[in-house]
Amino acid sequence: MFSSSRCSSSSARCSSSKERSSTCSRREESHCPARTRVPDSHEPGGYLKATLESQPRELARLLSDDAAARAAERLRGCARIFLVGTGTSYHGALAGQFMFRSAGIDAWAVRAFEFANYPPAFRKDDGLVLLSHRGSKRFSRRSLDLFEPHGKRWVAITGEGSAIDGEGVIRTVEQERSPVHTASHTGALLRLAQIAAALGQPAWHAELARIPEAVGAALGLRDRVSQDVRRVELKPIVHFVGGGPARATAYEGALKLREASHLVSAEGHDVEGILHGPLVSIQPGQTVVVIAQPGPALERTQEVIQALGEIGAVVIQVGSAADGCKTPPM
Repeated sequence: MFSSSRCSSSSARCSSSKERSSTCSRREESHCPARTRVPDSHEPGGYLKATLESQPRELARLLSDDAAARAAERLRGCARIFLVGTGTSYHGALAGQFMFRSAGIDAWAVRAFEFANYPPAFRKDDGLVLLSHRGSKRFSRRSLDLFEPHGKRWVAITGEGSAIDGEGVIRTVEQERSPVHTASHTGALLRLAQIAAALGQPAWHAELARIPEAVGAALGLRDRVSQDVRRVELKPIVHFVGGGPARATAYEGALKLREASHLVSAEGHDVEGILHGPLVSIQPGQTVVVIAQPGPALERTQEVIQALGEIGAVVIQVGSAADGCKTPPM
């Protein structure tokens, strides 16, 4: 689920638009501890760097409480669970979908806009997991308002100081000062994994304790990543590719590159979808980041890597099943 890469390149009260939701009526002031420290003289990217470095500590803290186990009890017995979010939170929902499925749960990730405007026909044994770090996104809030009258089988994974409150709320980390959300995403992913493990005891549940260490190891690759990134071309566009759970990583990787650089265009693809149209636009020398993870998608991922090699693209492989990376001659 979380693994380090073998390739280095790689107080307002809350209300809905029409009326205040009962789940939001107990909005409380939150005084979050300042866990993430940055230099007084803020350098470019300093907030992001400090937040990245805080992740092992924050993840260890989340592992030490029982909030996810208590939240899981609200979902126990659900025949179907929707995981809903916007942007990075949707990518978290997409990864969570596969976590829940591996625990034997019928789970479906849906973008909040679609869930709020084109909702499914709810059943009495449905459940909802909403992901929203700040709790302020319009359609995320509306999704919860839409589902809440159907019962208490909902959980909201959200940050400290979020606008969402209620018995189903489970907190992650403090609000990030960088607009490039990182610790809030990994925190939400861990909460999803904890809930899935509490509900179904998937084969990977014992690995949860290793996550802070694994994230710390990935952070230790920063210098190698920086060196390799300087050796590749990031324009006109960088493509990210992944299959199965790695699709969520591909989507999020592209979004993070856009958000952090402001100058680089990036696009995320699922491993099958890139073969049916997008591949023809990739030119020799362009950079493609491929998320290579064990599982049913790996064989197709290797075929995509081969096709990219024939084009002459620069392939950066990231993940526990990565087989090195190709970079241009120096």
